[in-house]
Amino acid sequence: MNDLEKSILKTLAFFDVFSYPLTAEEIFKWLYRPNDSYTLLAVKKALKDSQNLKGELSLTEAFYSLKGREYTAYIRKKNNNIAERKFYKAIRMIKMYRLIPFVRMVAVCNTLAYSNAREGSDIDLFIITRRGQIWLARFFTILLVKFLGKRPNEEDHTDTFCLSFFVDEDHLNIEKINIHGKDIYTPYWVAQLMPIYDPDGLYGKFIEENKWYRKYLPNAYSNQFSKPVAETRACRILERIFSFIFSPPGLNIWLNPLYRRFQYAIIDHNLKSLVNVDTRVIINERMLKFHDNDRREIFYKQWREIIYKIFDKYEE
Repeated sequence: MNDLEKSILKTLAFFDVFSYPLTAEEIFKWLYRPNDSYTLLAVKKALKDSQNLKGELSLTEAFYSLKGREYTAYIRKKNNNIAERKFYKAIRMIKMYRLIPFVRMVAVCNTLAYSNAREGSDIDLFIITRRGQIWLARFFTILLVKFLGKRPNEEDHTDTFCLSFFVDEDHLNIEKINIHGKDIYTPYWVAQLMPIYDPDGLYGKFIEENKWYRKYLPNAYSNQFSKPVAETRACRILERIFSFIFSPPGLNIWLNPLYRRFQYAIIDHNLKSLVNVDTRVIINERMLKFHDNDRREIFYKQWREIIYKIFDKYEE
C-alpha cells in the first residue's frame, strides 16, 4: 500500500468516527499527513484505479465510505438538513452578539461547522474577544443565552448554545492545547472553523497564527460563510453605548478583575479541580476553555482502531 492510499484511508477513517463519508474533493481537502504533495487529480485517480482502495472503500452516490459503512451517506444527508436549521438559529444569536463590543469574532465549530449536526445536538461557538476583555465577553455572551433559556442542561442540549472556548485577539495561537501524540482532532477543528461574524478580519489572522495545522492537513484551506453577519453603523453606535455602560473608560483596571472573580466563584467545583491541570480546562487572561468532557483521546483511539484493522491485513 503506497503513501497516498494510506493517507486516503486515514482520512476516511477519521471522518468515519463521526459517520461522515466524503466526496473525492473533500478527501483531497482533508487528506491527513501525506508524505508527499498530491493533486486532486492524483487523489481521484487513486480512488478510481487503486485495487487496494477498491477493496476497502464503497461509493454511494458521490460519497466514499469504508466498506460496510455505506449507510453513512444517508446519515450525512439527513444531518446536513438538520445543520441548515441550526445554522439559522446560530445566525440569529450571533446577530445579537455583535452588539457586545467585547466580542470580535464568532465562528461555529465542531460537527456543525461541516454540517454534520444531529437533532439533539447543541450549537458550539468559538469566540475571539477584544484584547484584555475576555472575561467581559464571556460574562455577557453567557448572560444572554441564559436569559433566552438557550444554555445547555443535563436533560436537553437541543439547539442550545455551548460557549466553552474563548481566546483573546492578541493570543490566537492555540497549538499548546494539542494532546501530544494522541490528538488527530485539533488540527481538523482549526481547519473546519466556520466564521460567521468577523468585522476585524480576525479569522484570517487566527488561521495564520495556527498554520501549524498544515503539517497535518496540507491541502486544507480557509472557510467562508455564504452570508456572514455584518457589523452595521447602528451596531457600532450600540456597541459604544454598551461599552460605556458596562466597561467605562478608566474603570477597566477595577472592573476586569471583578468580572473574573465573580465568574470564577460560580464555576462548578468539578471544573475547578481540572483548571490548568491539562488541556481540558484552561483559565487565564489569554484563553478560557471549559471542556471537562474532552473526547479527543477517545476519537484518537477509535480512529487508531479503525486504521489498525485495515493496515494489519497488508502487513501479514
